[in-house]
Amino acid sequence: MNLSIRRFVRKSSTFVGLMAFGASGFPSPAANVAEPPVAVDLGANLSYVRVRSLDESPAALNAALAAKHGCVLDLRHTDSTAASIAALNAALDSYPKGTALYILISPATPAAVLDAVNTPASRGLTVGIATANFSPKIAVKTTSEEDRRAYDAFETGTPLGELISGKIEKERFDEAMLVKEFKSGNTEPPPELSTDPTKTTGTAGEGKPAAAPPKDRVLQRALNVQEALLALRR
Repeated sequence: MNLSIRRFVRKSSTFVGLMAFGASGFPSPAANVAEPPVAVDLGANLSYVRVRSLDESPAALNAALAAKHGCVLDLRHTDSTAASIAALNAALDSYPKGTALYILISPATPAAVLDAVNTPASRGLTVGIATANFSPKIAVKTTSEEDRRAYDAFETGTPLGELISGKIEKERFDEAMLVKEFKSGNTEPPPELSTDPTKTTGTAGEGKPAAAPPKDRVLQRALNVQEALLALRR
């Protein structure tokens, strides 16, 4: 290989590496698809690790939980066996005391995993959607569908930074909404999640508003809690 070809290869490799990192400062999903999962720097002294299979990622799990900085461990759509649950328990038991650990869960998280992260010995703070069978320590008001849409968006190409950046609208269910529900015959309207009607994201045809870009409320809540704790310490 002559000198000019070697220079071209080096430049091409550098370009590919920068493209994998992404303009947002977070690695692209392509860098996180293969096992073992890759730890992503979230800032605020936190790394993010998405574990799709506890059985296939014991080394990555142990490495993430052995780090000397905080960790967001995403177990929302993982799978497990008895052996991997035992390994998870051991990793949680040995997690450094006083180091932040946020464990993301969802209604799809296996019951055995929920039991493991909910023991008194576990040093993690569970964050996710409350269900009839499990209440996380930090409950996030979103739907299972929206949570899965945000989770899948990272898998299919949306940079992680876009999913957690910007303001996520608070739920709106004011007096006007309540009156409207009563007039339509719904005398016991449950609180619903909706965005500010004065803000639009374009149209999807036939006068219908386009779906808002997915936002990972669960992951963002974990990051917000960490940022608040750091601010209090300062």
